[in-house]
This record gives sequence, structure tokens and C-alpha cells, in this order.
Amino acid sequence: MTETGADGGQERVSRVVTGLGVAALLVLACGIGGYVYVQDAAGAAASADLRSTATTQADSVGNWQSQLSAQARLLSAASPVENGDEERIKRYLSATSERLPGTVVAVHYVDTRDRPHVVTASTDDSVSGRTVAGVESDWEPVLQRAMAPETNDTAVFHTASSHDRDGGRGMTFGSPVPGRDGVVLVVGSIPLPETRPVSGTAVFDAEREVVFAADADGNSVGDDATDAGLTQARDGRVTTTAAGGRLLAYAPVPGTSWVLVSAAERSSLAPTATRAGHALWLLTALSLLSLGVLAVVYRRQTTEPLDRLRRRVRAMGDGDLNVDFSTDREGEVGALYDALADVQTELRAQIREAREAEEVAEQSKQQLQRQNQRLDEFASTLSHDLRNPLTVARGHVELLSTRLSDAESAGLDTADHWTHVEKLEGSHDRIESIIDDVLTLTREGESVDETEQVSLEDAAQEAWANVDSGDATIEITGSRPIEADRDRLLRAFENLFRNAVDHVGDDVTVELGTLRDGFYVADDGPGIPFEEVDDIFEYGHTTSDGGTGLGLSIVRTIAEAHGWRLYVDTTYEDGAMFVFADVFDRGTAASEETAIERGETDD
Repeated sequence: MTETGADGGQERVSRVVTGLGVAALLVLACGIGGYVYVQDAAGAAASADLRSTATTQADSVGNWQSQLSAQARLLSAASPVENGDEERIKRYLSATSERLPGTVVAVHYVDTRDRPHVVTASTDDSVSGRTVAGVESDWEPVLQRAMAPETNDTAVFHTASSHDRDGGRGMTFGSPVPGRDGVVLVVGSIPLPETRPVSGTAVFDAEREVVFAADADGNSVGDDATDAGLTQARDGRVTTTAAGGRLLAYAPVPGTSWVLVSAAERSSLAPTATRAGHALWLLTALSLLSLGVLAVVYRRQTTEPLDRLRRRVRAMGDGDLNVDFSTDREGEVGALYDALADVQTELRAQIREAREAEEVAEQSKQQLQRQNQRLDEFASTLSHDLRNPLTVARGHVELLSTRLSDAESAGLDTADHWTHVEKLEGSHDRIESIIDDVLTLTREGESVDETEQVSLEDAAQEAWANVDSGDATIEITGSRPIEADRDRLLRAFENLFRNAVDHVGDDVTVELGTLRDGFYVADDGPGIPFEEVDDIFEYGHTTSDGGTGLGLSIVRTIAEAHGWRLYVDTTYEDGAMFVFADVFDRGTAASEETAIERGETDD
């Protein structure tokens, strides 16, 4: 080889080595860029997932707190408890224990007239008869607040922090008994199940004190929680902060001043993205190793595949996941292609899973829309397709009645035929009733979006006038304005009044009155057998030969459309009592207007 040829060969080798070095730098840059891209995406997804988990847990705690508070108010306002008779309270708590929510561990009645305070009735026999201090020291502050002179009868207080409860954590809610020196205590277990990948959860009050730690690692959350995160959560924002190798999510607990904080290790929040990042680093290292080998063993046919690979890696780093990594080469270069193809496949799988989740959500939405459409079509069928042939049938009955009248005038015996005509008319009337009731269930079950202020007494009197009540009477012992759909409220009253007349008789007395959080409709009949209480609101349930079995179902549908709760008070001993609860928790404005009407303002 001449000097010129040697110089030329050396120059070619130098150019190849320089090119391989540049390619190595590009592969490294693409690897770092891809890793940063994956980690940024994983970090954003991890924060979003943890915020969603914290929000779900906060909603669960808020619902639990609201449920336990409502349960305490309901039990303290029950007529057996307000009566104050110890034996009757014991029987009532015993009968009520089986219907309590699963999160309620025990219910106690504390007589606060004497010191020390004593649990005089309880669903837990081991607690009944013991002093409050001997059972749980945290109960005493709750009793003191509940029995304070300025305390409203509807107030509910709870222990400042959680306490051990049968291997778990629990809190106690107390509500004063109106007009009595007594307090009902409801002990509930905290329903915050372990949620992966959350490693620790704690709930803080407004003074940054831990209300309860949901798990063993929850105690350490207080050390990592920041004042800024807690403040933002109290302002209604769900946010995250970083502490070492884990993330913390802050979420407000609805209906309280609490903030729930959930912590999770970063590696557990996005394991797939972590593996993808490691794979990118591994692939980058393999690329550099391959380039080094190629620089040593230099072969021209290797240069072009590496250039193509470099361009494809760069394209994937720019977000193009349709890059073709297929190759027929073997060895290190082929393995590099295959490894990048695996990374590409994994990234595609992640995107496909996300799109499938979106499709499932969209399908659920469309299914709900189709169900609503089918309900509309069903209502249209009842109002048109069924009524049209029924009208024709009625016309034939009228024609038949006319001809029977003519025959009767002619001296023919038509008594037996008139009996069939009456049965046909009765059947037609029953079909009309069924159509009307089913249409009511179909249409009045929709949520109430617009309400007006309605007087309970005015609505009840108007509904009573619409019912064929005979000699029956109605007594209104209490009334107040409520926010409701007037037409639906009238329909509910009419069905309840008609139900009382049908099942008790024309001499029934119907009573309408108010409760602390709702109102009731009662009669002085024989009451509802205990074994039928759970069935009377079911569709088609009736004890009357002429009933459709939909009257009380319609009442329940109307109550639920308003967001109210309807149940039968099984402790009422003078007949049947239907209670509409959760009626007056409709906002500050409605409460203020009610207070003005009852003369409870400070003016």
C-alpha cells in the first residue's frame, strides 16, 4: 500500500470511527431523552393516580362521617329514646341493632343526669351499666359538648381522634336527646381499606393533629406532610408533594375540616414505566457496546444499519411509535433492534390499555343513553300503543251496553250480559290504573332538578281533597315549608292517603307531622306486619284485590328523586308510620327561611 493509499485508508478509518462516535453520542442522547420522557410521563401519571386514590379515600371517609352523624341524629330523635323509659330504650336499641350499617360497631345511651355518667342501655351487653370513664375516656368531652346549654338538639359531636376498636380503628359520634338529659353515642369503625399502591394514609384536623392513621405506615405521614399541601387541600384543591422516594397526595374530606393524606413509593406507582426506563438505559448501553465493537471490527455493512437504527430511535424518542424495528440481522445489532421493538411493544400496550379504558367508559355512557331512550320508548308505548286499543275496546263496550239497553227495553232478559259488561269495564279501569302507575314510575323517577318552596299543610290538604276519603279524617300536627317538586309531592301524598283508606277503612284518621330532619304520614290502623315491612315498597306488592301493587313503589320513587329517604318506623305502635328523612338538609338558604317562619331568629 502506498503512503497515499495508507493515508487514504487511515482517513477512511478515522471517518468511520468518528461516525461511530457521533452515532454513539446520538444513541446516548436518545436514550436519555427517552428515559426523561418516560419518567416525566410516569411521574405525571403517578401523581394523577395517587390524587385519584386520595380523593376516593377522602370521599369514603366523608360519606362514613356523614352516615355516622346522620345515624346518631336519627337514633337520638327516635320516639322510644325521646320517651326516656330505660326499658323501652333497651328494647329499641336491641331491635335496631340488626338494621344498622355495617360500619356501626355499637350504640350506647348515656344518662347524663348524675355523675359519673353511666351507660344505661347499649347494643353491647358488656358495656351496659358501666361508667363512661371506665369504657372510653375520650367519650367524656363528647358528652360535655353535647349537654352544653348552648348546644342545638340537632348537633353531632365526635371524639377528637380515633381509638382502637377490635383490632381496627374507630371513632364515636354523640347526639343529645331532645328534651332529655341523655346522649346517644354511636361507635363506628373507620372503613378505609388498604389501597395499593398506597403505603400509608392519615387524616388531619384543622389544627394539623392526626385524627387517625389508617395503617401502620400512616403514623409516618405526619412527618412528611407539608403545611402548604394541607392548606391547599382545605381550600378545596387536591395536590401532591414529594418527600424522599415517595409522593404524598392531599385531598379534602367532604363535609368536614379534615384533610386526608396518602403516601406511596414512587417505584410502586408506575412499575411499568420504571421497567421501560431501565429497558431504555439497557438498550442505550447495548447500543454503545455494539458501536464500540463495530469500531474495532469495522465492517462497512454495519454502518448503514446503525445509521437507520439511530434515526428510528430518534423518531421513537420524538413520539413516533410506528417505527419499524424489524430486521433480519443477527448478533448485537439484531438484538438491539429486537430490544427496541420490545420497548416499542410495551409502550404500545400501555397506550392501547389507556384507549381501551376510554372506550369502556364511552360504551358505559352510550349504554346509559340507550337505557334512557328505551325508557322513553316504553313510556311512549304505554301512552299510545296501549291506550289506543283500550279506547277501541271501551267503544265496543259502550256499543254493547247500548244494544243491551235496547234488548232490555224489548223485554229480553239481559242481567247475565250486564254482569259481563261490568267485568269488562272493571278490567278496562284496572288496565288504565296500571298504565298510569307504570308511567308514573317511568317518568317521576327522574332526579328533581327544579324545586319550589311548598307548604306541607297546603300540599296535604290539596292531596286529601283529590282522594275519595269518605268519612276518613286528616290531622296536621306540624307543618313547615320544604323545597320540592309540588306535583310529585302531591302524588306521593295522594298515594299514601289512598293506601290508608284502602287498607284501614273509611273511618281511618291520617296524621301529618314534622320531624327534626323530615316529616311523616301515619294512620291509626292495625299497622304493617313486621315480616312485610321490607316488601311493601317492592313493585307489584299488594294485599288488595283491586290494587296495582305500584302505589307505595311510586311514593318511594318520588322520595328518591328528591334525594330523600323513605322508610317505615317499626317502633310506631299506633298504626303505620311512613317517615321521609333527609328532607331539610337542603342548604343554608332553606334553613334560614324555615327559621324565620318558625320565629327562631335573633331579631
